[in-house]
Amino acid sequence: MKSEKRSALLLTLLWLLIVPSGVVAILWNDPPGQVNSLYIALFCIAGFFSVLFPIVRNGMPVLLVMWIAVPAFLLYGLFVELVVMQVSLLAILVARRERMLQWTRYCLHSLLFFFLSIISAIAFHAAGGEVGTLQFWSLFFAAYCYQIVHTFFYQIIRGAYFTIRKRQPAFVSKSAIVESMIVLAILPFALTVYFLLQLFGIGAFFLIVIPFFIVTIITYFNDHSRKLNRHLQQAVYVGGELSAILTEKKLIDQFLVEVSEFFKTDYAYLFDHQDGWLELIRSYEQGQFVEIDFADLAAGQGMAGVVLERKQPIIYHKRNEWETVSKGYSPVEMQSVLCVPITRNQKIEAVILLASKKKFAFKDYQLKILDILCSYFTVNVEKASYLEEAIINSERCALTNVYNYRFLEERIAYETSRFNHGQIDELSVVMLDIDHFKKVNDLYGHESGNAILIGLARKLEAMLPKVGIVARYGGEEFVILLPGVSKSAASAFAEYVRSEIAGHPFTITPDLNEEKQQLDIHITLSIGVSAVPDDTDEAMALLRNADRALYIGAKQAGRNRVASYTK
Repeated sequence: MKSEKRSALLLTLLWLLIVPSGVVAILWNDPPGQVNSLYIALFCIAGFFSVLFPIVRNGMPVLLVMWIAVPAFLLYGLFVELVVMQVSLLAILVARRERMLQWTRYCLHSLLFFFLSIISAIAFHAAGGEVGTLQFWSLFFAAYCYQIVHTFFYQIIRGAYFTIRKRQPAFVSKSAIVESMIVLAILPFALTVYFLLQLFGIGAFFLIVIPFFIVTIITYFNDHSRKLNRHLQQAVYVGGELSAILTEKKLIDQFLVEVSEFFKTDYAYLFDHQDGWLELIRSYEQGQFVEIDFADLAAGQGMAGVVLERKQPIIYHKRNEWETVSKGYSPVEMQSVLCVPITRNQKIEAVILLASKKKFAFKDYQLKILDILCSYFTVNVEKASYLEEAIINSERCALTNVYNYRFLEERIAYETSRFNHGQIDELSVVMLDIDHFKKVNDLYGHESGNAILIGLARKLEAMLPKVGIVARYGGEEFVILLPGVSKSAASAFAEYVRSEIAGHPFTITPDLNEEKQQLDIHITLSIGVSAVPDDTDEAMALLRNADRALYIGAKQAGRNRVASYTK
């Protein structure tokens, strides 16, 4: 920031030393003849609006002010052209951007066009041109020399500046050539204005200046409309990409990636809203997801909290606008901020905050675009949550919430296929059954039996290795699938499970007694183990073999023990 202020100050001093004194020196040495003040005023107005509403190509403005500056030069000479040009460039200061940045831009353009005007005037006179003449071909040739020199040096100086600033790789680019051709193509209009002014006076402004200016304005706003339409089309495309994602977590991640690329942001944060509080749930900074220790925000706290409280989006154009509002974490390079509530059924479900290192990076119309993207997001989050719930319901046991028999069959077939293709070397199944479970139901009631099943499921999940899954096989039977685990290791794990469960008290509230008092009871397990390739290479044979080991090797041998299948 200090370096920017220092550069702006030096540039201002340079401008004060050169431009005002230079204009006065030219007036002193080459004063214009008799001038029409109304013409000059109209030239200045037309030039000002030409700079204010430029044609934008590839994100860069193409200034067409020369179509006004050239006839001013041809009529009255260099001094009047300098006045018209310098007044026209004041339009740069009107743009809604950071003031210091706009003043710097004005000083740079003012200095650049000051020198270009002088160099071009020298080329004009060197080509035999005379100010105020009506000799068409001599004026035509000299005017084109004027414009070619002006355009050539403009592109060279601008190319050098951007190369130094590392904003473009070469002095001459395809874009620069096209822009130069556009500027040169405008010269016939400038000559037409000059000759019409000479022949018909002020009527020339009504014949060509005002119509040309209206066309320029229409083109400017049409360009903005086309840009908005392109963004709307892109938003629809992004919405289609989001609709293809079926899980909520992946959807959140993809949403942050898409909006970051769409708006060319450096930072993106998503806050979840619960009971008046905002919790930061995902952070995406400079192309990667990061973990941030960020305290929850109440309504009115921080930028996201202000959006929650007002129920309205906010745009901050630079850091000093939001520094006093911000609470907690904020990267030091963050400048522009766009913060929007994400609503569903007229309730704020979340808040998204986008930020850029650039000042004035966001426009008002982008609020509508982001609101559309947020609408796609909320619809797809709802769809994803329904799908996830449906998948869970189809794969999970409704009572214990572990996997069900249908999922178990599919998973065993999948893991067996992996074994057959050499992706895993071993596959083990551990089947367990609660001993004397019928007595538990008869003595304490089915609600107590269900409580034990649920408690056992939670305990098995807690003991489960990372590679394994647990499923309810039916009734009081559970199956643990262990891909990549040998039969001996599975037997050792089964013994660990049996021992842990035998020593674990399960708390129940019997529903068959009048007194509803909690009791701690103990249960035991009979367990059977089978494995691939030791016992079979068929998927369903694994379950049959483990079931046989459980009943013959464990139940009939006295219960509360582990038995391995033997052929």
